Amino acid sequence: MRFLTILLPLILASSSACAQYTLKQEQASVGTNLKRDIVTGGRVPFDKRYAELTPEQQAIVKSQYEAMGPTDEPPYPADGLGPVYKLFSLVQERTHATGYYSIAIEIDSQGKPTAVSFLKAEDEDVAKLLAQAALIQKYKPALCNGTPCAMQVPYRIAFNSH
Repeated sequence: MRFLTILLPLILASSSACAQYTLKQEQASVGTNLKRDIVTGGRVPFDKRYAELTPEQQAIVKSQYEAMGPTDEPPYPADGLGPVYKLFSLVQERTHATGYYSIAIEIDSQGKPTAVSFLKAEDEDVAKLLAQAALIQKYKPALCNGTPCAMQVPYRIAFNSH
């Protein structure tokens, strides 16, 4: 069975004392009733919007950006991380991709994705599919001093085959 392991600093556990979240298959694989983990190692819940995260979880997200003040917020998927990573998992399942991918999605002050940057890609075609998955999402715009502003959302993904 193949599954996706996320190496996104945004959600990676840095110590075993931290809560860890997983994202499971929506349907169990043929031959089992168990839904397997498709994303592991999360430090923030995949099913929560930014406003629903605890202050500690919001601090984890904010820590991945430079110099965020108390009235600053990063952009964040409008429906939480789950829908994005489910699509990433689908890309991995369909392409049998392995390796490391790092992309950045530019989000405008309205919360709309406007551009993508490929920082690292083991396979260019897989990177394009990952970018498409991220670009079709809706985002909460970033706040700079309490005002909506443009900012990037980084996605760093390691696909492992298990």
